[in-house]
Formats: sequence, structure tokens, C-alpha cells
Amino acid sequence: MNTLVWRLHRSQAYVTGAALIVLAAVLLITGIAVSGTYHDFVVGCAAAHDCGDPSPVLGRDGLITDWLLATMAIPLLFGMFWGAPLLATEFEDGTHGLAWTQGVTRGRWLSRTVAWPLLAALVWGGALAALVTWWRAPANALGFPGVRFDTGIFDIQGIMPVAYSVFAVALGIAMGTAFRRVLPAMATTLAVFTGVRFLITEFARPHYLTPASALVPIGGDNGPSGSWVLSNVTVGPGGQRYGNFTFQDEPAACRSLPPGPKEPACLAAHGFHVLITYQPAGRFWAFQGIEAAIFLVLAAALIAMTFRLVLARDA
Repeated sequence: MNTLVWRLHRSQAYVTGAALIVLAAVLLITGIAVSGTYHDFVVGCAAAHDCGDPSPVLGRDGLITDWLLATMAIPLLFGMFWGAPLLATEFEDGTHGLAWTQGVTRGRWLSRTVAWPLLAALVWGGALAALVTWWRAPANALGFPGVRFDTGIFDIQGIMPVAYSVFAVALGIAMGTAFRRVLPAMATTLAVFTGVRFLITEFARPHYLTPASALVPIGGDNGPSGSWVLSNVTVGPGGQRYGNFTFQDEPAACRSLPPGPKEPACLAAHGFHVLITYQPAGRFWAFQGIEAAIFLVLAAALIAMTFRLVLARDA
């Protein structure tokens, strides 16, 4: 059975293996260069006792950065082109019935057929996560506000590529089993995967843990280094909050000043601050673990649904 699965899907394995080798080569070559630039920057910080603006370090290799962001689509491609056709093709062509008449039970046929693509998704996602996390280490170390939590950056490093890949393949397999047609299964996988990712990113992720809050000066930093600022509101000297702080809300002494550096200093002198709510940088791995667990549980539920559909249906 394992030999048959390999013969059926070895071309996919060769293509994805070659793609991984190319990606690894590009990231290793450029990552070494970025690492050298980062260490030079840190040495300059120590000599000048001021790091200044790290944008030049983060801004290099912009094309590679865009390419890395594009890897967010890889789990979806796994789901559409590995998962969705896996069982849908068998049902369309009727080859599943042939297998079941050759002394292979449905359970054994299904478990072997499903296990290898899921394992491949786990391995490919793990390799991708390790490469991207290593490549982005200098940018993460510089600790720009929100960098590691930014949508896209959060999704392509740590353990998220593994969870997304396994979920996408499980989703494709389940949709292929439900529809028993390749094209509807692929379309549904695309829609459901995109929708679930959007809902969790926009509505669930900010609330995995209770946000922290802090008062910061007007015109100052946007929170602790590396933090994810969720909201900010201007607070007056009496504690009053301004949902939309405008020119008319400023004290008369500050309104008379021209816009510029003096204006925030004037507001601060009159007791105005900004109240921010944020997720501290130290929660990055907790957020990764929570979100990965969500997608892995969903993947397990989809595989359970697949087994129920296959074992309960007539051939």
C-alpha cells in the first residue's frame, strides 16, 4: 500500500522537494548577507552608544522579503493541489472500489492514503518555518514595534507554517471526500481556508490573551519595543478620553503654536497622554502556540469527518 501511494504521488514529491531546495539556497545566501549587515549595525550601535534608525537593515533585500510574504500562500496550494484531489480523484475515477476489492479494508486504504500527504505537509511546513525564522532573525532582534506580530510576518515564521499546512491538506482531503469531485473540492478549499484564516487573524488573534495597557507621551514611542499596539486613545489631564482628538480639543496655548515638534511637547506639558492597549513582545510564542493549536484541532476534526464519510458511505 505504501509503495502504491508513493507511485501515485512521487511527481508531486519531486516538484515540492525541488522547490524547497531552491528556496533554501536563496534564503541561505541572502540570509548570510543580512546577518552580516545586522552585526555591523550592532557594532556601530555600541561604538556610537545610539542605534539610531535601523530601517536600512530591515529595508535591504526587499525583493526577498516580498518573496517570503508570498510563502503565506504555500499551505493553501498544498490544500488545493495535494489535499483536494487526493480522494476526490479516486472517487471520480472509481479506483477506490478497485482497491477495496483487492483485500484492502477501507480503514487501511484511507489511513495510508491520508497519512503520507499530512506527513509531507508537516515536513515541508517545518522546513519552511525554520528557514524563514532564521532569515528574519536580525529583523526580529531589532524589535521594531509590532514587527513579529504584523499580519504576514507572524504567519510565515515560528510554528505557524506547519499548522497552516497540515490544516490546509486536511481541509482539502475532507472537501474531496464530501464532494467526490476535484474542482468543487478545490474551490471550496480555497474559500474555506481563506475565510478561516481571515476570521482568526482579524477577530480572534488580538484576544488570545488579555491586552496590557500603558500611558505614553504624545508624539512619543508607540509602546514597548516589539509590542503589538491594538488601540490608542488620547487622555486629558482630568482623565477624560477623546475618541477622536482634534485641534479644537487642544488647550488654547497649544492651538496657537504652529504644527511641529513644539505641539506634542505643549500637550504633554498640559497633562495630555496617550493610553495604548497592546500585546507585549514576550507573548509572541504564546500566541504562536495558541493559534497553531487551533488549526491543528481543526485539522484533526476534518480528518475525523473524512473517516466518518468514507467508512459510512456505500462504495
